[in-house]
Amino acid sequence: MILRIILVALRNLLRQPFRTFLILQGVIWGTALGVFPPAVINGSMHLAETQAGRLGTDRVLITQDTEADRPLDWSVIERIRREYADVIHHVTGMDFGHDELYREVPFILTDADALGARGMKLARGRFFTESEVRNAARACVLEHQFAESAFGQTDPIGQKIRTEQGDLEIIGLTASRTAGGEMLDELGYYKEHPMRNLLDELKQYVGVFDNPDLALLSSDFAIMRPHTAFAEARPRWIELRADPRNILSLRDRLQQELSADGYEPVIYSNAILPVLYGETLKSLVQLNRTVFVLSICVGTAIVCAIMVLSVVERQREIAIRRVEGARQWHIALQFVVETGTLCAVGGIAGVPLGLVIAAIRCALEPMGSVTWVFPPLEVSIIITVVTSIGLIGGLLPAWRAMRVDPVEMLRYE
Repeated sequence: MILRIILVALRNLLRQPFRTFLILQGVIWGTALGVFPPAVINGSMHLAETQAGRLGTDRVLITQDTEADRPLDWSVIERIRREYADVIHHVTGMDFGHDELYREVPFILTDADALGARGMKLARGRFFTESEVRNAARACVLEHQFAESAFGQTDPIGQKIRTEQGDLEIIGLTASRTAGGEMLDELGYYKEHPMRNLLDELKQYVGVFDNPDLALLSSDFAIMRPHTAFAEARPRWIELRADPRNILSLRDRLQQELSADGYEPVIYSNAILPVLYGETLKSLVQLNRTVFVLSICVGTAIVCAIMVLSVVERQREIAIRRVEGARQWHIALQFVVETGTLCAVGGIAGVPLGLVIAAIRCALEPMGSVTWVFPPLEVSIIITVVTSIGLIGGLLPAWRAMRVDPVEMLRYE
C-alpha cells in the first residue's frame, strides 16, 4: 500500500515538474547546504593525510631573522630529534652557500636526514651518511633540475664538479617531484593558480611578504653538501616532518620552547592545517548543522502549506475514497507518505547541487590541499533527516484530510 502511495505521489510530482521544483526550493537548497561542507572537509582531510609529503601538510619550517640575538645552531636540531622522537619522522637543518663557479646555483648545506625531512627521494646513487657529514666529506648530491641543466642525459653519478674549495664527487641525484608537488610552494599554494596573483596582492596589502629562501627550497635547482664543509654554516632553516594531525600542536610546542630558550623562531606550516584541524572548523560545522536544520524546517513548512492547500483541492477525491471503504487512517497515511516523498525527492535533488557547489569552491581555491569527495555517510543521514522531517510535516495536511466529511462533500453529486 505504501509503495502504491509513493508511486502515485511521484506521478503527481511529474505532472507539474516546474511547480514541484519551485515548491521544493527550500528543501533542495537546505540539503545542498548540508552536503557541501562535509564534501569539502572530508575530501581535504583525506588528501592532506594520504598525500602529505606531496602537499607539504606534514611539514614544519622554522627560521628566524638574521639579526636575531641568538642564532639557531645545529645543536637545536639534535635536541628536536631527541626530544620529539615520538612525534616527528624526520628533521634537518639547512643553510645556503654560493660558489663563484656556480653563481646562479645555491649550495644547500645540510645533514644526513635532509632527504626525508625535505620530502625528496633519490633517482640514482645515494645520499651522504652521518659519518660523511662528521668528516666533511667532499661529496655532493644534485637536485634533478640542476642535473638536467648541467649534464643533460649524461649520468652524473661518479663525476666531479669543480668549486672554489676543490672538486666534489657527485654521489647522488634526486628524483623529480610529482607534477602536483612541483606546482605547489612551501605553504601549499599553487604557484600558477588563476587566484594566485590576487592572493599575493592581498598578502602584501596586509603586510605579509614571502621569504625569498622559500623559493630556493622548492626550486629543485641546487647542490646539497654536508654542512660541516663550512665551519661558519648555521641552520638558517629547520625542516621537519610529522603526522598532519600533530602539526599544529607540534608547531605551538616548538614556538614556546624555542622562545623560552632565547631564540626568535618564525614557524611556517601548510596554510590549510589550521582550518582542517583547528577549533574554528568545529564551530563552523556546528553552525552549518544548525542552519541546515533551520533551512530544512522552513522548506518543509512550505511543502506542508502546499499539501494543506492540496487537501482543499482534493476533497472530492478524499470523499470518494471514504465512500469506497477507506478509513480515516488510510487517508492520513496517504498525505503523510506523499509529504515525506516530496521532501525526500527534494533532498535527493539537493545532493548533486551541493556537490557542484563543492566542486566550484575547490576549483577557485589556490591551495593544493583543498578538494572534495562524495560523503556517503553524511548524505545518508541528511536524506534520512529530510525525509523524517517531511513525514512529521505531513501530519498537519493528514489531519485536515481526515476531517473531510464525505457526505457533505458528495451531497450535490
